[in-house]
Amino acid sequence: MKVPSILSSVVSQNGENTTITLSHKQAKIAAIVGTILFVAALVLTIWGIARQAEIVQLRQQTQLQTEQLKLLQQKTEVLDKKIQNLNQISEENKQMLKGAESGTPSQGGSDGSDPKQVAASDETSPTLTAAQLSARLSKLDKDAQKLLVNFYTMRNILRDGGAQDIAALQQLNYTVGSGGYTNSTTPSIWPSKGVITSPYGSRIDPVTGASSAFHEGIDIADDYGTSIVATAAGTVTIAGYTDGGYGNLVEIDHGNGFVTRYGHNSAVLVTPGMSVKQGQVIALMGSTGKSTGAHVHYEVRINGTAVDPMVFLPISN
Repeated sequence: MKVPSILSSVVSQNGENTTITLSHKQAKIAAIVGTILFVAALVLTIWGIARQAEIVQLRQQTQLQTEQLKLLQQKTEVLDKKIQNLNQISEENKQMLKGAESGTPSQGGSDGSDPKQVAASDETSPTLTAAQLSARLSKLDKDAQKLLVNFYTMRNILRDGGAQDIAALQQLNYTVGSGGYTNSTTPSIWPSKGVITSPYGSRIDPVTGASSAFHEGIDIADDYGTSIVATAAGTVTIAGYTDGGYGNLVEIDHGNGFVTRYGHNSAVLVTPGMSVKQGQVIALMGSTGKSTGAHVHYEVRINGTAVDPMVFLPISN
């Protein structure tokens, strides 16, 4: 049996026809080769387009990284300026404390009087000298308290890369130094008995497991229903269940920029607008909101910025 063939007529350049005869097998091979070549060309084309897109994407990423680097440099410069401001504030406080310790403040006496007049009075009036000594000791105590607060606040600012506002520290200087600081209106007692289970600062979130979580207060754990007290006198601004993980929350405004928060309570015993005294029971310990057990989440804020509550608390609970 004769195998059918495929005829193809091709016209040459000189006008003569040239006939090419292909068998079905040859035609099939030619079709396969043609298909392979077509697919290869298509793949190369797609690869070239993808490669070009990848190059464009890499260029965009490089540009983005360059912009991010510039932004990081700007943030570094801002942080350097903040550190310089903090150092200046710290140095001013050191000079104030040095003047209080030596009894020779940098500007006038401890009460703003002329140092020469104070020296003359010291020589002629023992009673006045005693009064001045008492005033200096009182000022020294305030300066020491202010320096301690500034130390912890500066430590937190430097540790957290400038996350806290330097204005809070400057306001704290003004508040403490201007006589607005008093034990009754400053959070200076423990909110409850118990054990600190989570300190202020960076931590692993106990609920979500996130490693980048920042804890804006301290957690004090004890028995369910343990009394929680106001750590300073003030006015209740929030009392009840809130969003944001606090559960049943009590917030108290103490004036001079100080605010405290008490979260996860099982019961709230105050209402918004109520005036409370230092040590007054305001809630009962619980585990409402984002919580893994009975405790109180305690925050201290200065002009809206969370600071380490341990700065203000006595050593023993």
